[in-house]
Amino acid sequence: MDIRLATNDEIAKVSKLSVSLGNVPFDKDSSIVATLVHDDDIIGFAAARLCWTAAGSWVNENYRRQGHSYGLRKCLDDELRRRNVQLYIAIPNNDFERTLFSKYGLVTEHVAQVRHL
Repeated sequence: MDIRLATNDEIAKVSKLSVSLGNVPFDKDSSIVATLVHDDDIIGFAAARLCWTAAGSWVNENYRRQGHSYGLRKCLDDELRRRNVQLYIAIPNNDFERTLFSKYGLVTEHVAQVRHL
């Protein structure tokens, strides 16, 4: 058995497995994948993926409740899609922020764990 960093071809293979397990996909430009290999078969992996993080939003009080935040979020989401960004995360500090982020569309909630290196 050997533990090593995945090649680009291996990242593509592990990405399919990751998605089938309910995880996010990986790609060679935004992922680092460590693989456990036995007889040329990948029998395990651990991966980290670059991910955009929501950095906030704001509209002047005089212009609120006119749909501008939806327009801003749509513009942002469209550009992220154009760049092939498949997801971004928010780490809300309170219920208001959680509700605000989710009102723009489908959100799945997970317990976030942050690893400081």
